Amino acid sequence: MDETDIAISLMLLANSRTSLRVLAGRLGLSVNAVHKRIQAMVEVGIIRGFTARPSAIVIGALNVYIYGSAMAEPLRDLPAKLSRNESVYWVTQAGGGYIYVGAHVRGLGDLSAVSDYVRKTAEMPSPTVGIIDYGGEIKTPPEEVLDALDWQIIHSLSEDSRKPVAEVAKDLGASAKTVRRRLDRMIEGNLIELSIKWYPDVSDDIMSIFHAKLAMNARVDPAELQRKYAPHLLYQLHFSNLPDEHLMFTWTRTMKELKLLKENIEKEPCFRTVAMNILYTGEIYPTWRDSLPLRMGWPENPRVRL
Repeated sequence: MDETDIAISLMLLANSRTSLRVLAGRLGLSVNAVHKRIQAMVEVGIIRGFTARPSAIVIGALNVYIYGSAMAEPLRDLPAKLSRNESVYWVTQAGGGYIYVGAHVRGLGDLSAVSDYVRKTAEMPSPTVGIIDYGGEIKTPPEEVLDALDWQIIHSLSEDSRKPVAEVAKDLGASAKTVRRRLDRMIEGNLIELSIKWYPDVSDDIMSIFHAKLAMNARVDPAELQRKYAPHLLYQLHFSNLPDEHLMFTWTRTMKELKLLKENIEKEPCFRTVAMNILYTGEIYPTWRDSLPLRMGWPENPRVRL
C-alpha cells in the first residue's frame, strides 16, 4: 500500500458508502483511478467486505479493548477460540505473544464476563481493559429509534454496504425514494455504521501500535497529532477508564520509517513514555451486534430467535 491506498481505506472505514466521485475529489484523482485502487485492495484481500450495522448510539454498546501477554498455546489457535464469545469482533497478535482483543459489550454489566472470558481463554495474567464509550448510552430503546424498515435496510446492506439504493428497495419491496430518505436519516443521525473489513497485514507494510503514557497534568490533542504524523498515524484511542493511556495505530513501509516515527512521538511533551508493538496478524469476527438487524427487522418471523 502507499499513502493514497491508506487515505482511501481510512475514508471507507469511516463511511463505506462514500462515492467514487467524492473519494476522487478529495484525493485529486480520477474516478477510474480510485476504482482501480479499491479493486486491487479487494483482489489481494486487504479489503474483504463493505459492511453495515447499527451504530453504538442505537444499541448503547461500549467498545472495549482488552490486551496483554497471552500464555495460551498454541497462539495460532487463540483467535478462533476467543471469537466464540459473541462480543469479540477483533483479535490481533503482536510481538512477544501480545494479544489485542476488541469487543462490543452490551453495557457495564457484561464487561466483567467478557474480560474474564478473554483472560481465561488467552491465559492472560494481567489484562488491560480499556473502555471507549464511542456512542454514548441512550435512554430510548432501539425499537423506538429505528423501525422495522430501518432495520431491514441495515440488514440488506450488511454484507455489501455499497449496494445501490434501487437494489435495496427491490430487496425490501419498498420505493427507492423511501429507502434513500431512511438511509440518509440514519447516516446523518449516526444511527448506522458503514465501514469495511480491513486487513492491512496482508500487505508487506508494517502495522504497529504505540502505547503512550501521558505526562503529569498533560492533555493530548489528537487532531494535532494526526496533522503532524499523517499518513503514518492511522487512528488513536483514548479510554474513559484509563485517562493516562493513549494508543496510536500506525502504518509504515520500512523499519527505518518506523524508527523515525517512534523517535518523533517520544519527543512529544504530552507523553512521558512510549512503547511499541508490531502487529502480525488480525482477524475480524461477527458479533451479537451484527445479528440485530435480522432480529429487529422481522420480529414476526418465528424462525428468527429473539
